[in-house]
Amino acid sequence: MSDMHPRARRGGLVLAGYVLSVLLGVAPSAAWGKAAKPTPEDLAGWPIQVKGHVPPRGEEHPRLLFRRSDLPALRARARTAEGQALIRRLRIQLNGGDGETMPQRFGAKGPVNKDGAGPHADSPPGMYTMSHAAGYGLLYLLTEDKKYADLGRKCMDLALEGQRDRDQRYSFRAPYGALRAGPSLGWTALGYDLCYDGWDEAYRRKIAAALADYNEGQWCSLPELTRGDRQHPGSNHWGMEVGGAAMALLAIRDDPGVDMSRIAPLIEASRTSMIINMTQGFGDGGFFAEGDGTGSMSSHIVFLPALQAWRTAAGLDFVSPRPNAQWMALKWFFLTVPRGGGKMDFPGRGGYPHNIWARHDKSGGGYFSIAMGVCNDDQRSAMLWFYNRHLREVDDKNQTPLDAATPYPHHTILSLANWPMGGQEKDPDRVLPHACRDTKWHFYAWRNRWQDQDDIVISILTRASKGNMGARGEGSLTIFAMGKKMTWGNIRGGFVGEYAPKADGSTVLSTGDGGGLAIDFSRASGADGMIVQAGPAAGKGTTLEAGGQKFSFLFLTKGPAPQPKVEGDKIVVGQQTVGWDGKRMVLGK
Repeated sequence: MSDMHPRARRGGLVLAGYVLSVLLGVAPSAAWGKAAKPTPEDLAGWPIQVKGHVPPRGEEHPRLLFRRSDLPALRARARTAEGQALIRRLRIQLNGGDGETMPQRFGAKGPVNKDGAGPHADSPPGMYTMSHAAGYGLLYLLTEDKKYADLGRKCMDLALEGQRDRDQRYSFRAPYGALRAGPSLGWTALGYDLCYDGWDEAYRRKIAAALADYNEGQWCSLPELTRGDRQHPGSNHWGMEVGGAAMALLAIRDDPGVDMSRIAPLIEASRTSMIINMTQGFGDGGFFAEGDGTGSMSSHIVFLPALQAWRTAAGLDFVSPRPNAQWMALKWFFLTVPRGGGKMDFPGRGGYPHNIWARHDKSGGGYFSIAMGVCNDDQRSAMLWFYNRHLREVDDKNQTPLDAATPYPHHTILSLANWPMGGQEKDPDRVLPHACRDTKWHFYAWRNRWQDQDDIVISILTRASKGNMGARGEGSLTIFAMGKKMTWGNIRGGFVGEYAPKADGSTVLSTGDGGGLAIDFSRASGADGMIVQAGPAAGKGTTLEAGGQKFSFLFLTKGPAPQPKVEGDKIVVGQQTVGWDGKRMVLGK
C-alpha cells in the first residue's frame, strides 16, 4: 500500500522551545518540539494577507476549499461536460453507482489488532471512506437537496461510532497513530464544512465539539496534532498531522458553541506549524528530508489542501511570498518524463518510492487537483497542458476524469473546485523555469522542454538528506534523455559559488573540488543537451584538454553526437566554445 506504519519516537518539548515561543509572541502552550523550533528566518515574509479577503462569519459555511459566495460559479462548473463527468465519478465513489444511497460496503469498525491497511484498501470505489461525508456534502451544495446532507450526517455518525476508512489505519476514532489521525480529522472536518447548512443547530454543535475536543489518545489530541508533537518536520508524519489539524481548526473557528479561548491559540500555533513543514521538512525547491515518496505523504495527503484552506478561510497566503509551497507541487511536473499510456519516469530518491505517481490511493493521488489549488494561473495552465497530453486519455478511458483516479471523494471535490475548466492551457516551456534548486537540501535539477519521452531531465542531490529515513548524497547526475535513464559525471564537494541559470536552463556551476559543471540546452553545440565537467574529477565520456584544463563531454541527442575539437585554449563544439578563465568554466559562441 501507499504508506507505512508509524515508527519513529517522540521528540520531547524543551525549555528552548518554550522561550522561543514567548519571544515570537506565540502562546506558551504552543511551544514546539525540540527538532521543530521555528527560526526568525523560517517565519520571515509570510504568510501575506489575501487582497480583498472578507473573513467568514461564524456559521458561514462552506469556507475551506471555497466560500458560500463561490457556490453559483461552482454549480455552473458542475453543469459543464467536465463537471458532469466529475459528478458521475463522485457518485460512484460514494456508493458504487448513483450516489443516492449510503455505501453498501464498509471496512472494519472499532479497534483493530493488526498493522497494515487491511483487506479492503484495494476494494473498488463505493466503500466508505473518511471523506464520504464531504462527498455527500458537495452534492448537497450543488443541488440544495437536503437528502444529501442527511446522508452526510449518517456518514458522520459512523465516523463518531468508530467506522474505519477503507484503509483501516485511518479512522476518526482510534486511528493508527498521529499521522493517520491528522488526515482523518482534516477530511472529516471538510464533511462538517460542506454539510453544515443542511444540519440542524444541535447537530452542528455536536460535530463542532467533536472536532474541537478531538483526543484519541497520546499524540492524537487536537493540540498535539496542531504542533506536530509526535514527530519532527523531517518525518513524513509531520505534514499529515499539522495539515489535518489546520483543516479542523479553520472549519470550526467562531462557530456557535466553540470555545475560542482554546481554539484561537491553536490557530496561531497552526500558522507556525505550516511554515515549519515548508522550511524544515521541505526546502525552497520542494525537496523533502526523507525523499520523494515520503514527501508526497507530507505534502499531498492533507497539507497542501490545508494551505488552500488557510487562504480561503483565513485570507492568509502561504504560497505566493516564497517558493516552498509551489515547488512542493511543481516538482512532480518538473522531474517527470511521460512514457505514454499514463506511465511516468521519475528519478525517485529516498523512502517509499512506491508512492510516486501512485494515482490509485491517497499517497500519490491528486497531484493535479491538489496542486492546482495552491499554484498561480500560469502554473495551473501548465499543469493542464501536461495533463491533457499525458493523462487525459487514460483517465477518460477509465472514467476517472480530471485526476479523480482514486476511490476518495475529496480528490474529486478538489478537482471540481480547482480545475481550470475551459481555461487556456500553456506550454510549461513558456511559464515554468528550466532549472531549479533546493538550497536547504542541496538538490539541483534541469529540464530542456516538456514534450514527450525524449525530454531531457537532469538532477542531483549533492548531500545526503535525513529525516527518520533519508536520501543518499550523490556524486553523479541522474539523467533521463531520449527515452533512457543513465548516470554520469563525478561531482566532488557539491556546488559552490554563483547559481545563475539562463532562461533555457543552461547553467555553469563551480564544484567543491575546484572544477566545474555546465548544463547547456542552447543547442549551439548541435545536440539537444550538452553536459561538460571540468577539473580534476573529469574523465567520463569524451575527454579533451585545453588551456591546461581537462574537460569531459556528454551529448544528449537522437542523432550523431557532435565532435568537439581543441582550438587554442578553447574547445569548439559546433557553434559552442568551452574554456576556463582561471577560476571557472566559460561557455561562449
